[in-house]
Formats: sequence, structure tokens, C-alpha cells
Amino acid sequence: MRFVVPLHLVAIILAIMPNSGVLAHEGPDPVAHWSFTKNSIDGSEIKPRLGPVTQVEGGPTYVEDDFGGALAFDGADDRLVVNSERSDLGSRLPLKYLTVASTLTVDRPRAGAAVVSLTQIHGEGQKGWFLGYNERAFCFGLASADRDDGNGRMTIIEAKSPLKPGRAYRVVATYDGRQMQLYVDGQLEATSDEQHGSILYGARTRCAIGAAADTDESVFHRGLIRDLAIYDIAATEKWVAHDSEEWSAVAAAEPAVRPDNDLQFVVRPYLQMVTQSSITVMWETNQTATSRVKFGPDAETKSIAVGDNATLHEVELTGLETESPYFYRVESEDSAGLRIESELLSFQTANHAETPFAFGVLGDTQFNPRVSKKLTDMLWMQRPNFFVIAGDLVDTGPEKWQWTEQFFPGLSPLASRVCLFPVIGNHERNTKYYYDYMSLPDPEYYYQFTYGNADFFILDSNKECGPGSEQWKWLETALKESDAVWKFVSYHHPSYSSDEDDYGDMWRGRSEYGEQRLRPLSRLYDKYGVDIVWNGHIHSYERSWPLKNDKVTEQDGTIYLVTGGGGGGLEVAGPIKPYFQNNVKHGHHYCLVGVNGRTLEFKAFDLEGRLFDYLKIDKRHAEPNTTGN
Repeated sequence: MRFVVPLHLVAIILAIMPNSGVLAHEGPDPVAHWSFTKNSIDGSEIKPRLGPVTQVEGGPTYVEDDFGGALAFDGADDRLVVNSERSDLGSRLPLKYLTVASTLTVDRPRAGAAVVSLTQIHGEGQKGWFLGYNERAFCFGLASADRDDGNGRMTIIEAKSPLKPGRAYRVVATYDGRQMQLYVDGQLEATSDEQHGSILYGARTRCAIGAAADTDESVFHRGLIRDLAIYDIAATEKWVAHDSEEWSAVAAAEPAVRPDNDLQFVVRPYLQMVTQSSITVMWETNQTATSRVKFGPDAETKSIAVGDNATLHEVELTGLETESPYFYRVESEDSAGLRIESELLSFQTANHAETPFAFGVLGDTQFNPRVSKKLTDMLWMQRPNFFVIAGDLVDTGPEKWQWTEQFFPGLSPLASRVCLFPVIGNHERNTKYYYDYMSLPDPEYYYQFTYGNADFFILDSNKECGPGSEQWKWLETALKESDAVWKFVSYHHPSYSSDEDDYGDMWRGRSEYGEQRLRPLSRLYDKYGVDIVWNGHIHSYERSWPLKNDKVTEQDGTIYLVTGGGGGGLEVAGPIKPYFQNNVKHGHHYCLVGVNGRTLEFKAFDLEGRLFDYLKIDKRHAEPNTTGN
């Protein structure tokens, strides 16, 4: 029998104690040791066996079984983190010799995940160490200060034995200043002599338990961590064998947490394709079940819409009143009669053309649900009518867990109350999951929608967009036929960008200043009066002056906006200011656009909610767009 205790506020400030150098029993004593038992939880704190009291981010749960306790990490945003500025971590870590040992299970192997990490990785600069795994096996990575290149290049060694999901393992990694070793259940499985000398820590190195933590990026562990210890000396092979023998009963046992066969949500409800009279509600369950949405103008939700039996549920609500609020909840029932339902949620149908509206824009949420959730939480507080993500919704599209455990959790609660209009990016890799999870007009990789007095045109910049292509012909026809006051276009790769490396290393030479193959599209924007083009791909913010015929103009031009700061690892602008650049900003961010008739206000906010850019376009005294001129 087991019980689960939520740890939403359990805190970890990891300050590893000074080197002890003490030997006891069959091996060394750790300088920091976390053994997750019932007795280690004291209100909002976890008491360590050695070291400091600890605090947590996310919501890991405590699990107890016949072997004691463990923390269960959900793979989305659970981790135990360290603020090195407050804990003086750098001066207290093992410097030349290291042993890290943990007993754990992995529910889903994934590239780049870590059980514990103290890393700082940017480009070729790689510092610190981690114990973790990839899709195949356990890994140990470390960078030393005495490498000949002096660049902090990390060596990563990989165990030979394949990692089996759900099985308990005792994993030990050591470094003695000359050799890295990785043991799994007492067996030496990988070594390397590439690193030598003291461990290289970065000035911004952070420590995380249950995640690989770089300055801007995290890959989270999904599974249990029962025990974790860090030592300031390198353990001998004899000690590792003795240590693993003590944990052999746990490794031989059935997993402490078995898959739950009860019907449950895999993805909670989210909204697609809102119009003045309809909206699509989607959700996913772990088993085939019925699809039913109860909805109405108040909490009674007396109307019912039914979809097919499925695991991925898609129900369109039709015949709705324009510009009207609705409440809804979803229900599913499996063949055994087990039923689940969502909480009471809400949405609003699209506005009349004359009514003001607002929408959010962000891009490149990728594999950082912590950042994307913070941004979308702030956006939700602004109560937009809908939002657009300009591509790279996830980091690796074919990996389903990135959708279910990172992307959708990172949009909660916004996507359950406000419709998402997506753009496909290069990181989606044209995966079926994009087309499964998104309900869009055919052919889905390009489409059009209308909201208020604006038309939006979405393209796939991974595919051909040049003159004569399918997308070019479609876009020209759609723009020509549009009589909207505002015309907006969005695709992933930027037509104009001054970032430091994607389009040429500006620190060493000239840049192409954006995706040259997409520049011809500007001819259509000039001809048909496109107001703003939103792009992602570059993980920063950049706004151009109005452009026409590839030149800056004071009015009647198209503004190009790169908004790729939704969660991906940040990039910076090059050292030279190009002619088209109005504003540039390094940092995670989101944008909010407000439209009131022929007036538009644009605002950009950083991760702390601070306004850093503002734009107003006033068409009240301008001649209306004349299509084709």
C-alpha cells in the first residue's frame, strides 16, 4: 500500500557543505545526501540526512512503499533547484574529485534529461557536470578546467546496458581528476580519460535535482528519485560494488509506482478555431472513451455536443451567438463505465467586426514549460480573445511526451479558455502530432482565419513559399480577396533579422539579415497592404521600421516582428545595427496586440511583466487599403 502527499511548496536551497574528506564504513561519507522518506518531510521543507534543508519548484509528490519513500517527478516542471547567488554554491562543491550516486526509476527515457545537474551550457562553452540519461541509457557528463582547448568542452559517457522504463536502478558516477567512470547496479559500464584536472564550474552554474538545468533551458526527469548523494572524493570500485549490493533488493523489486489503469486526462481541454458562431474543443485521454461537451451561457451547461469514441477528442460546438460568453466542461467515459470530467471552463465566440479585440503573440515555446507557462499566465491575466504561437511549439515534434508533458502544461490555463492559432516551425519536423493536436482548415500547414476587422494568413516557411509555389498562389489570391481593415501574416523563419549566427556570424563578417528565400513574399505585402508579419525562429525580440520595396518608409509599409522568446534558449543580436531595425531585445517575452477600429496598439512584455516596447498605428486619417494597388 502507498500514499501520495503533494509537495507543491516543498523548498530546496541546495548549499553543499564544505569538503569533509572523512572515510567511514565501507566508503566515503557524502557532503550532501537526500533520502526521501516520510520522516524527511516537515511541513513545507525536506530535511536532508546531511546538508541543508531543501525547497522545490513544481509539484513532485511523495510516494511510500515497502522500501521507504521516493519523490515522483512528472517530467513537465518538477525539479529541486539551487540559487547559487544566495547559497554560495560555487565555493562549496567538489572541486577535483567527485562521486554522485542515486537510486531511481525512469518512466520515459528522453534525450538530455538529468537526475542531478550542475551545468552551464552555451554554444561551445560547456561547464559543470550532470548524471542523467538519454533515449537509450544512463549518461554522465563533465567538463574540467585543464582541458587543452580551455573552452570547457564537456565529455559525456553512456552506459552499455539499455535503460528499461519503470525499473529501479542504482547509478553511480565518479571522477578522480583523470578518469570518468559510470556504474549501473555495481557494474562499470563506461569510462573516459578525456577530462583531467579540477572540475570547471561556470559563473552562472545552477544546480537542479530532477532536471538538466542550464541558464535558459531545462529537460525534466519523469520517474522516481529515492536517494541522492554527492561526495567530494572518487569512490573505489569496491565501494561502488558494496553500495550497489545494499540497494539490490530495491533494484530487483517491481516498480514502486505502477502505471495507473484508471481513465485519466493525458491533455486537458484546449480550444481551437473560434469563429463568430463556433469553436472546437479538444482533449486527450489515456484510453478510448466517449467525447461529450456540456456547454451553455451559464454554469448550468445544459447543451450537449457529442463526438466519436476516441483517445484524442475533437468536438465542434456550432450555432453559437456572436461575441458571447459560454461555460463548458468535457466528459469522457470508457467501456468499463469509468467517467472523468474537467473543471468548469469558459470561452467567448469571436467579436463583431466593429468591436475592439486583443490577441497575444509569442514564439518558440519549445522545451521550457516553466517559462512558457509564466508568459502565458501573464498573457491570460490580460484576457486576450485568442493567441498565436509563431512556430517551434516543441523542441522535437516526433516526441509525443514533449506535447503532453511540456507544450500543453506550459499553456495552462490560457489554452483552455482562449483559442490557440498555431504556426508550424522547423522543430515540429512536420510531425503527425502537430496535425493531430491542431484542428485547422485544410491543408493545415497554411490557412486563413478572420477575427473582428482583421484577416490572418498563416504560412509554413519550411516549405516552398517563392513565386509560383502553392503557398504563394494561395496567399496572393487570399490577400487580393481580403477587404479587412487589418492584414496580418505569420510564419516561422524571419524575413528580416539581425541575430548573431543564424544568417551569418556578424562578429566575423556580413550577415544575410534574415531568410533570403522568403524576402520575395514582401512584394505581396507591399502590393496588398499587409500591416504586420510575425515570425519566430530567432530566440529574441526584434521589430523593424515600416518597410516597402525593401526600404524603410515613414508610412504605409509592413512591420516585421520577430518574437521567438517563448521559452527556447536565448540568442542575441549581432554587433551592428541594420537599416531596418527599430528595436531589439534579449530575453523571454510575449506580445499583446489591441485593435480598435482603425487604431492598433502593440505592446511587448518581458518575463517579469515589464513593458519594453510599444507601437501605435493609426489609420483613421489614411485612405483605406485599395486591393491590388
